[in-house]
Amino acid sequence: MFTPSDFGHAIRHVRKDRSLTQSAFAAELGVSRKWLSEAERGKPGIELGIALAVLREAGYMFVMVKRPKPEFDFEAHLRSLTED
Repeated sequence: MFTPSDFGHAIRHVRKDRSLTQSAFAAELGVSRKWLSEAERGKPGIELGIALAVLREAGYMFVMVKRPKPEFDFEAHLRSLTED
């Protein structure tokens, strides 16, 4: 996962896979329906501790893997194109 939107898509997929409403899934996860709705929409700024607990309850395991450094730094190249 790279963005809050990725998190939201994953949680929504689990909920729909279980054929649950947001209210039912939120109750199962121990969060409010509003929190779940915002998370599913990819709202940035949700509390990490709650997000990790929700992932655990939804059957996910959070694993951090360091990305290899690309040989070509595309972002630096784009920045160089916009600099005067």
